[in-house]
Amino acid sequence: MKYPHHSAFDRSGCEGRASAARGAALPEPGSLLRLSGIQMLELEEFFKAPYSFRLLMRSTGDIVVLRRPGWWNARRALVGLGASAGLLLGALLWIKLLRRRVEDGTRELRAEIEERKRIAEALRASSSYTRSLIEVNLDPLATISTEGKITDVNEASVRAIGLAREQLIGTDFSDYFTEPVKAREVYRKVFADGFVRDYPLAISHPSGRVTNVLYNASVYRDTQGRVLGVFAAARDITERRQLEERLRQSQKMEGIGHLAGGMAHEFNNILASMMMNLDMVKTCDPNAEARELLTEMEALSRRAADLIKQLLAFSRQSVMQFQPMDLAVTVSRQSKMLERLLGERTTLELSLPRNLSWVNADQAMIEQVLLNLCLNARDAMKNGGLLRLELTESEVAAKEATGYDDAKPGKYVCLSVTDTGPGMDEHTLERLFEPFFTTKEVGQGTGLGLATVRGIVQQHQGLVEVESAVGKGSTFRVYLPAVAPPLLAAKTVPVETRLRGKGTILLVEDEPSVRKATRKLLVRTGYVVMEAADGKEALALWEAHRAEVDLVYTDMVMPGDLSGLQLADRILDAEPDKKVIITSGYTTQVMDLEKGAKSPIVYLPKPCPPATLISVIQRLMN
Repeated sequence: MKYPHHSAFDRSGCEGRASAARGAALPEPGSLLRLSGIQMLELEEFFKAPYSFRLLMRSTGDIVVLRRPGWWNARRALVGLGASAGLLLGALLWIKLLRRRVEDGTRELRAEIEERKRIAEALRASSSYTRSLIEVNLDPLATISTEGKITDVNEASVRAIGLAREQLIGTDFSDYFTEPVKAREVYRKVFADGFVRDYPLAISHPSGRVTNVLYNASVYRDTQGRVLGVFAAARDITERRQLEERLRQSQKMEGIGHLAGGMAHEFNNILASMMMNLDMVKTCDPNAEARELLTEMEALSRRAADLIKQLLAFSRQSVMQFQPMDLAVTVSRQSKMLERLLGERTTLELSLPRNLSWVNADQAMIEQVLLNLCLNARDAMKNGGLLRLELTESEVAAKEATGYDDAKPGKYVCLSVTDTGPGMDEHTLERLFEPFFTTKEVGQGTGLGLATVRGIVQQHQGLVEVESAVGKGSTFRVYLPAVAPPLLAAKTVPVETRLRGKGTILLVEDEPSVRKATRKLLVRTGYVVMEAADGKEALALWEAHRAEVDLVYTDMVMPGDLSGLQLADRILDAEPDKKVIITSGYTTQVMDLEKGAKSPIVYLPKPCPPATLISVIQRLMN
């Protein structure tokens, strides 16, 4: 069917009638169509030009486009070309943008890489610098983990410990100290306090060498504050210790020089007097005059013995004879002699209560302390003054007893010696008790007086304090442990007439002159004496004559492998009831003579007065 009035197909005729045609693409105006399956034809506005009609098609498939208009192909080509050009332009823009982003990312990545390289290089340089500082350090350094394992060490640690770095890493740090338990305690203290300073320890070496160190350590943390481990440094003080020891030896030798000078002076005076007296004994009347000279010689001998006793007290190696004593009675008895020594310009004042506790002391040593303190006060008061002696009771607390070797908290009897002299400054007070320190002019003092006082008091488990200020005088306080007074005070027993002895004594003495004199004394008293020069010879004599020997009198220190005490032990192991006397002038073993009744061993000081020796022997033998 053709419509001459209008060859083109009107799009409006195909719109919206058939459900099958809905949504389908319609041909463009001016297209040549072939139609089939027409269901109905509706004419609109008949006899009008152009004619309008509406076709009802069965299906859009019944419409076949035979030819499209020419403009449609051109538009389609243009649309396709435009779309392609748009796509190409978009692709080019996207590529350009992507390239720019890639270039920007590349530049950023290169900058980051360079920054990381710079940081890594800086870290390497810093690590190398730090490692150089650690290695150049002469002190052993180490880092230790929280478990106590070594994580790093320097070369100084390798030398001190004697093991390679690889052997040390991963091992327990405390294994390389002479006191591992003490080292671990210090390690725990570091974690508790965050650090530790100058703690004395000693590093052990496989060769047996020991390095004394001062241990310093502190914890190190990460950026969040978590503790990672401990950095430790050990300052080698071996050389410093050696220098200190050399200094002490130098000071000791200087002191010995002063001591030798003073001793030589004193003994030369004693020997000169004794030599003159001996010379006069040869030519004098054998009765009264000889007795007087011999008495003078005996006094000189006692003076020499007292000098040695004072030196031993200073060195804390004298033999003490402790017994309960009333200090008030002792001071009172000494006061008459002190008044003569102090002179007319010095007034002695006493404050001695009679209801005080007693003390357990060596009376001769306490008298020496009192004499030294009073003479020291007299010399300080060049123009005279007041010297006050006072006794009181005092409680000494634990804090006050700290710093004194043998002193313990408790009740003490205090002897105060106060003078009105010029007093002392801080420098003098600091060195007051040093051996050989003196403020007196050359030749007027040995510097042993106050050092001797301190030595004697310390042997009595006491304390010495001094209070002084320039222009205000000085007060020395001697504290001695208090004991309860005995129920019955010991009565003074008059010296008995020397009785004749009976029995056999084994005499052991390595000094020939002392052995000879002792033998003569014992034989003259009536005893049978067997002599031995050392412990080995004495043991052989005793084994051969054990049934005959009633008492052994031996020196403590003798040549050979058997001392006097070892000899006594050997004899007492075989015969527990055998009586033994040990004598020595240089021992730290102190026993009260009163223990002779309870113990088979009795100690006597050397030199011992002959009357005392014979009295003790007779008491033991009878």
